[in-house]
Amino acid sequence: MKKHTITLPMLIFIAALLVSMAVFPTTASGSTGDPDAVAGSGASLYLDSGAETFNVIASAQAGGVVVPSVSDSAAGKTVSFSVDPSSGYETASVAAITAAGNMLQVVRVEGEQYSFVMPEEAVVIDVTFQYTRT
Repeated sequence: MKKHTITLPMLIFIAALLVSMAVFPTTASGSTGDPDAVAGSGASLYLDSGAETFNVIASAQAGGVVVPSVSDSAAGKTVSFSVDPSSGYETASVAAITAAGNMLQVVRVEGEQYSFVMPEEAVVIDVTFQYTRT
C-alpha cells in the first residue's frame, strides 16, 4: 500500500490557491455587465482611514505553531509573528509568500520573533519544523 504525503511545495500551492480564491473576486457574467455574484467579497476590509487591508494567513506543519500579530494589515505596515516549536522540535524554515507566489523578506527580530513588510496582497506565513538535533 502506497503512503500519500503532502510536501511543502504542495502545501504552498494549496495555500496560495486558497488565498487567491479569497482575495480575487469573480463574476458569473464575465467582463461585461453587472456581476451576478461576487466571491470573496469579505477578503479585503477598509479601515476608517480608508486604507485597504489584506489577509495574513498562518500555516504551520506538525511540530509547532505560528502566531501572527494581526489577521490583516495595510500595505507598507510591518507585520510581526512568533513561532513556537513543540517540545522535541525546532524551527526548520520560515517563509512569507504573497498570493501571487512571491517570497517576501522575513527578518528575525529576536529569538523566535519575525517580521515582514506587508505588500498590496494577501500573505501566507509558512513555517516548517523538524525534530531537535542532538
